[in-house]
Amino acid sequence: MDWRTFFDRLGLNGVAWQWRIIRWQNAWANRVERWRGGRQHVVYQHKVCPHCGALVDRGDAACMRCGTAVGSWRGQAFMRTLGLVLPAWCPLTALLMGANIVWFALTVLLFGLRGLIEPDPATLVQMGALVPRFFWQGAYWQLITYGYEHGGLLHIVFNMVTLSQVGPFLERQFGGKRFFTVYTLALIGGGLADVLFRGGAVIMIVGASGALFGLIGLGTSFAHFYGGAQGHEQRNFFLKWALYGFVFGALVGADNVAHAGGFVVGAALGWVLEREQRRGGARAGRVWTAAAAGLAVLTLAAFIWMLLARLA
Repeated sequence: MDWRTFFDRLGLNGVAWQWRIIRWQNAWANRVERWRGGRQHVVYQHKVCPHCGALVDRGDAACMRCGTAVGSWRGQAFMRTLGLVLPAWCPLTALLMGANIVWFALTVLLFGLRGLIEPDPATLVQMGALVPRFFWQGAYWQLITYGYEHGGLLHIVFNMVTLSQVGPFLERQFGGKRFFTVYTLALIGGGLADVLFRGGAVIMIVGASGALFGLIGLGTSFAHFYGGAQGHEQRNFFLKWALYGFVFGALVGADNVAHAGGFVVGAALGWVLEREQRRGGARAGRVWTAAAAGLAVLTLAAFIWMLLARLA
């Protein structure tokens, strides 16, 4: 654009304004160039070998030092981003968090944004909430599906924050198969405690807190029986989680019956795992693998059963 002519027609000094505009354009171009140059220096263009920790060129498929296959740079970047949420990448913890979040989001999408704050009770029942009277009438799938349904945004945020902190620690300690088995059995145990305690009452039970208390019971029990300074430190850490959870549950009117049921199941399995570790426990790995696979199938079957019951 001819800035000089433009400003001359406005009665201003066109030459002076043209030079000002040129200086502004040059200054802006220099800032952009400095930003781009600085970004090239700080953007990390390498991958990290998961086996030996060596730096690997972005385009290489294997580590030059140890020969281990290295995933894509974008995949590692995604894992680093996920690390902002999870203390460490643990696939089962991430999968369980994703399943809970997706099911909650599906509830909101199907039944409206009101579910973010105050879900409709009928909606919660349709999406898998546990109602003792309905359970005794044949809705047995609720014993699992209730743990993936949550009563509002604050409820699921609180539970997922707890899972993101407790889950990775225990998954790394015991492995994915044992972790998932304890999680699911504690979820079922918490639901059974409610069903047996409340009889045929028409109340709704939702949320993953029974399973979370099972994980807390697992960490507490295993560390207590393991003993030693490190075991006692871990036991006390999880006992604090349990105490805060039960007190908070009592204050807000949460379902401490399911919490207690999940905790007892987790504590019992923690004792089993401690005995197994002391004896070596190599053969027990097949049992845990079978149990995890069976419970995964049972979980999927519960949701399919619920869907078929709704369509019938």
